Amino acid sequence: MDKPMSCVGVVIAGGKSRRFGSPKVFAEWNNKTFFEHSMNSIAPLSDNLIAVVREEWIQALQPYNINYNAEIITDIDSFKGNGPLAGIYSAMMQIKADYYLVSPCDMPRMSSSMYEKWLKIAMDHPEYDCVVPLWEGKVYPLNGVYKRTCFPDIETCLRNQTYKVLSLLKRKNTHYIEISEDEECFFHNVNTKEELLNLTD
Repeated sequence: MDKPMSCVGVVIAGGKSRRFGSPKVFAEWNNKTFFEHSMNSIAPLSDNLIAVVREEWIQALQPYNINYNAEIITDIDSFKGNGPLAGIYSAMMQIKADYYLVSPCDMPRMSSSMYEKWLKIAMDHPEYDCVVPLWEGKVYPLNGVYKRTCFPDIETCLRNQTYKVLSLLKRKNTHYIEISEDEECFFHNVNTKEELLNLTD
């Protein structure tokens, strides 16, 4: 019998949140932190969970991690501070798996139903390295499914100081899945305190 495919959920939360004015990972909406909302979107489908955050936040996040038992890590030293691509790479270094469900920490309305849909597509089409959503021409590279096959190319990108996740997507066999109109509500990212105040259920 074939070994079941393994899946790791990865929350990328290392940004400086300059426009927001404080770390978004600790911001609250509907009585939960953005960290918890992000975890909830990927936890039901994941064998293991990882959050890649700034080093100074690791201890402060522990109280919000009780229900998830995620490994909270920071970027590996060789690529520290090199953006989300370095975060994905660090997660892949931490735990080896077949699939990685990547989630940002600024979309508190995101639903696990989206990840379930994308993961099914990825597993039904083993030729795809990445399954990433698209809305009216805009790519959401930090919401999606990345296979282990991306690992060598991520390392190549980082060593070449190519830090955009979109650069990786161009190198790999990426399947872009169009977001439907009734799914668009899940993709409201929060960049300012005003946007948080205006976020509806």
